[in-house]
Amino acid sequence: MENKIVRKLQRIAFENSSVWAVVGFDAVKDTVVRLVRKKNDDRKTRYFHTIEEFGRYLVSKKNMSCSLEMEIQEEKIGGNMAIFANSLGTLGVQIHCVGSMGYPQKDPLMEQISENCRIHTVCEMGQCNAIEFHDGKVMLSSMDSLKELNWENLTRRISQSTLREYFQDSRLAAMLNWSELEGATELFGKVYENCIAGGKEDREQNWFLMDISDASRKTSEELRRILKLEEQITRYRKTILSVNENEGRLIYKALFLKNPVHMEEMAERIGRALKIDYFILHLCDSSYGYQNGRLEFETGYYTAVPRISTGGGDNFNGGLCFGLLHGFSLKESLKLGNAVSGYYVRYGKSPNLSRLAAFLQEEPGRVKEEKVLRTESTGE
Repeated sequence: MENKIVRKLQRIAFENSSVWAVVGFDAVKDTVVRLVRKKNDDRKTRYFHTIEEFGRYLVSKKNMSCSLEMEIQEEKIGGNMAIFANSLGTLGVQIHCVGSMGYPQKDPLMEQISENCRIHTVCEMGQCNAIEFHDGKVMLSSMDSLKELNWENLTRRISQSTLREYFQDSRLAAMLNWSELEGATELFGKVYENCIAGGKEDREQNWFLMDISDASRKTSEELRRILKLEEQITRYRKTILSVNENEGRLIYKALFLKNPVHMEEMAERIGRALKIDYFILHLCDSSYGYQNGRLEFETGYYTAVPRISTGGGDNFNGGLCFGLLHGFSLKESLKLGNAVSGYYVRYGKSPNLSRLAAFLQEEPGRVKEEKVLRTESTGE
């Protein structure tokens, strides 16, 4: 499969055709840090390597106090919108980025983003300390400035007619980080009513991506409400809901009032229950995709000691959406998502088309044989 995908990527790069997307709404200043466990006399630093190790340490300090040193590894663009847009832009898609990128002028940090991204800023960036471990990350965020991300400010600082034009002229529309944006349900609903509804009804070439992010602070009723909104959007665009394991478990519990037994069951049951086109479950080492009664599985490019993990899911979504926008099958698009994410966590940056093609050619041995896990009795 890798050779077939690489040939398609080479053809896309040669044709150099423009595909447009519009993406909202969060951009954050990410300070990526490691927590110091111990510094020896020889000045060698030992870090907390796993979340479990750090958790045990914190529990041991119960009824006491402790001080922790953070070593800054990198300062970079963060936020689901900004990382996703940069990933997709680096692959050659033209992006309208709408959101919190500095106000009234864009923040200088946004100079890091792909040159294919057009910045339409509404408010100041959020702030986040991203604590990296080998087995995950902990995000400590300050999002007060993102309270200004509401429909009133969007239409005052970017006119409603201009916003609608961006959405109507873009083959992909994406609304991300629902859980961390105050008033996001209302904002997403207003964008649907004023920028998506009543527009394109040629669904075949137009896509919509939603990423709810960590919804642990949301109620099951709030989750069901935002999922209903995506189902409404299905009338106008092919809809994609992409989640990680934690987010998938929360959705599963909201829909079925119990916990899933395993990942395959979770991906299939959620995909079957939602009236959307694609349900995607991306994990650290693999991904599942459900479409029209068919569940696909792809083993990914796992890195035991990642250079960076913050943004891995957004880069997966970048590769996935690039594939779907360019006519790749769901199976191929899952592989592209895994490869873009795998490259990113290994090298700390998003790949362009040539680097992605080289990565796919160099790393096929790390990917197990693909398989269709299950096809329902509909015969689809």
